[in-house]
Amino acid sequence: MRAALNAHFFHHPNTGHGQYLSHLLRTFAAVAPDLEAVPACDGAPPAPAGGWPGGWSPVFGRTPFDPLGGDARKVWWEQVVWPRAAARMGAAVGHVPYFGPPLRRPEGLPLVVTIHDVIPLIIPEYITSPLVRLYNGLVSRAALRADLVLVDSEASKRDVLRLLGVPEERVRVVYLAADTGVLAPVAPEALADVKARYGLSDPFVFYLGGLDKRKNVPALLRALALLPPETPWQLYVSGRLRYDNPRLFPDLPRLAEELGIGARVRFGFVPDADKAAMLRAATLFVFPSIYEGIGLDPLEALACGTPVVCSNRSSLPEVMGDAAVMVDPDDTPALAAAIGRVLGDADLRHDLARRGPPQAAKFTWEETARRTVQAYESVLRP
Repeated sequence: MRAALNAHFFHHPNTGHGQYLSHLLRTFAAVAPDLEAVPACDGAPPAPAGGWPGGWSPVFGRTPFDPLGGDARKVWWEQVVWPRAAARMGAAVGHVPYFGPPLRRPEGLPLVVTIHDVIPLIIPEYITSPLVRLYNGLVSRAALRADLVLVDSEASKRDVLRLLGVPEERVRVVYLAADTGVLAPVAPEALADVKARYGLSDPFVFYLGGLDKRKNVPALLRALALLPPETPWQLYVSGRLRYDNPRLFPDLPRLAEELGIGARVRFGFVPDADKAAMLRAATLFVFPSIYEGIGLDPLEALACGTPVVCSNRSSLPEVMGDAAVMVDPDDTPALAAAIGRVLGDADLRHDLARRGPPQAAKFTWEETARRTVQAYESVLRP
């Protein structure tokens, strides 16, 4: 079976969509030897270190909007060029691994689309312009025409059914998994080294993820500011700070200073090479997000045996199980109490560290790839 995948996110390999595409292609090669996956990308992004995921050779296409770049090229690629390319390559099935399906596709080409979340339909601040609103309307209509919609969690399934109106029999949950790179043990000297390089000492709280509105990082800062002054802690916030849209990206360093905790908070970006060591070195991982399609960052913290305090919203309860302390992300005093309790209770931290890896092990990329191949096969049956 030949499957054509829209590989636009080869241009953005460090995003969640880019990581999903890479993990899927890499694991297809291991668990589905009879599948010929053909990733097609608009233009040629730089080849990743170590070659293309799974050894698959991408097909590179061009659009009339290449000189313009950006959104115009992306939409033309999704709606016109990629569907035609999938038909020309003789694919049995097409897969758009993000919320960008074509409204019209070649006759006889079954279409699978993965919708990780529907954030712009839930949080108005993510509709940043009339063009974004128009694009969301386009892909929402297109999703109704897909043969099968894959979602990351039961929570995302409920949102797709409620907000897009896709029939339930055409929506299937396929869970994602932690990055296998965080699962390998890290030597004690590597833990000491990473703390020294990032200027951290025990106990320290770690946040890793986006810094946009839904991630709710201001609540974490306010919660830490509520802890008794004598409570020892540091916080490292890993993410890309942005100041171009204050409504969507709060000024976190400024807030930390206003709360009087600026000296205890460090901001930066932890690259993949340091991620496992930072997660394992942290005393506590806190993730107060108000909406997640699945929540891979706290899942990776569980895989490392790091105690987790997180939100009790959207997909997080079903993914975290009983391995994390969960609180209402809108209740800042409750968040502060949970953080203080875990920081001050070694037995609780030990219990959470014990529960984390078995919970994370319930989710594997091998199972994700197998269930995705099953999805391809299901749309081919008469």
